[in-house]
Amino acid sequence: MEQNIIPPVTQPVQSSEEIDLMDLIRKLWVKRRFIISVTTIFLLLGLFIALISPVSYTASCTVVPQSGEGKSGGLSGVAAMMGVNLGSSAMTEGTLSPHIYPEIVKSAPFTLEIMQTPIVTKRSNGKEITLYEYYTNKEYQDKNILGNIKKYTFGLPFVILGSLRNSSPEETAFTTDSGTIYVLNEEEKEVYKVIQNALQVYLNPKEGYVSLSYSFPEAKPAAVITDNLYRTLEKYVATFKSEKLEDNLQFVEESFESARKDFLQAQARLAAFQDANRGLATATARSTEMRLQSEFNISFSVYSELAKQREQARIAVKENQTILTLVNPTVVPHEKSAPRRSIIILGFFMLGIITAFAWVLGIPYVEEIFSNIKGN
Repeated sequence: MEQNIIPPVTQPVQSSEEIDLMDLIRKLWVKRRFIISVTTIFLLLGLFIALISPVSYTASCTVVPQSGEGKSGGLSGVAAMMGVNLGSSAMTEGTLSPHIYPEIVKSAPFTLEIMQTPIVTKRSNGKEITLYEYYTNKEYQDKNILGNIKKYTFGLPFVILGSLRNSSPEETAFTTDSGTIYVLNEEEKEVYKVIQNALQVYLNPKEGYVSLSYSFPEAKPAAVITDNLYRTLEKYVATFKSEKLEDNLQFVEESFESARKDFLQAQARLAAFQDANRGLATATARSTEMRLQSEFNISFSVYSELAKQREQARIAVKENQTILTLVNPTVVPHEKSAPRRSIIILGFFMLGIITAFAWVLGIPYVEEIFSNIKGN
């Protein structure tokens, strides 16, 4: 007699992923009050930081540097004829590459000039002060609660070390055989850091323009400082170009005088030979005349070309061309660039949620690890 074997009923087994996910959701739900409390604390902290963060306005301008490429082929050719190799970029009318602009802006002499920018702030009561005076005199600045908190918490060791240092020499620069060496005192170093953090130089080599910007707690001074950045940079580039043009002119003048002497000597030798050998009866005489004539032609070509280049160099020195073309002038900003309060609040809100979740889900594993260590 056959017996019907009924297979056992299999219960659906939930995957470990589903069990773990439900377990995590259950843990979070149980600790929902703790999560809400932690998130609220972080949200309030973000709101506090957003409200006390210093206000900043950013002004900017855009300039297009002039290029001096392709204007020195004649002089390079003449120099090559004379055995002098100027290189491919030595004679570009002294035009400074825009890639060097950020290094100029970072330099000590440039920053020292920017420190002397005259501005008028709300706390100066209409009095014109320098940017250096603003950054070194607290009476011209608004109270920065967040900055003071950072200074006397995270920055307290640096404050103590700064107070223990000896005072710096009052001398700001001295001259050596190799050039001028600058010495910044402690206040100038601090102002230098603040200015470098506040300004930005953006170079777009593809489009061929340079953007300058400066951030300041007030809108109008920010525009004034940005405009002075542009004018000071233009002065530095123009000075470099002027020095290069002067060097080029001096080189051309010296080369011209040398070529002139060679030309006159070649001319005198050819004339003397022709006067002494009017008949040119022999082949040797004709050969000598051809050689002297060839030397005369070469010296005359060099002399003539250098005469043209000398006039061009003189005109270039006298010309007052614009080095940086201002295509987007500085405008007083109307909107604050910082703080971005919505982003700060949203960031602290997300940080609060992540911190609460990590605490709720991570503490049991940490306790388990410590208990296993103690058990062993």
